[in-house]
Amino acid sequence: MGARTDADARAGAAGRPSRALPWPVLCWVAVLVLIGIVQVVRAQWLDTVVFFGAALLVVAARWTPPLTTRPVPLRVMVVGAALAGLVVCVLPRHGGGMVSTVTAIGIAALALAWPGASEGPRPWTPGLRRLALVWSGILVAGCLWELAQFILSRIHPDAPSYALSDLLDPLLDGVPGRILFTAAWLAGGLFLLRRGPRR
Repeated sequence: MGARTDADARAGAAGRPSRALPWPVLCWVAVLVLIGIVQVVRAQWLDTVVFFGAALLVVAARWTPPLTTRPVPLRVMVVGAALAGLVVCVLPRHGGGMVSTVTAIGIAALALAWPGASEGPRPWTPGLRRLALVWSGILVAGCLWELAQFILSRIHPDAPSYALSDLLDPLLDGVPGRILFTAAWLAGGLFLLRRGPRR
């Protein structure tokens, strides 16, 4: 949930864990808060709660004591993801069942990703740094695209909108596209859940 930084290393060497938010974490908190503010302007209250809640969770992960749970075996996670993907693929896209299922998947991923027992600060490897930069670039580009479409819709309300969700609609309307997207989404989530504890 947060990167280990030089401040962590210095604090660990001094025998006391640092709870200060390093600047990369602060940047992501700021991104989540800004997205939440945009949702307030759009009067999308559920999205507002989601993004402001995510910002609070990022901070909470830094300040709450680490959990001491046993890691979940990969095969259990794969089976769970496969069952979740099956449910997602058969439910109507915009129904209450879909919202509940995606929410349950998010809660499960949050529980699995929550920081475990600390083993001391470990610096990021060059490969992990490159991976973080790639993911950050993708996420920031997506956020900027959505923000640009939102601003254009305010300036020209009658112009067509090209939000990412609108662009994906033709793909997700068909069964093959939905299966492909769901598989990629869950596989990416599994990769991040397995990669995170190795940071």
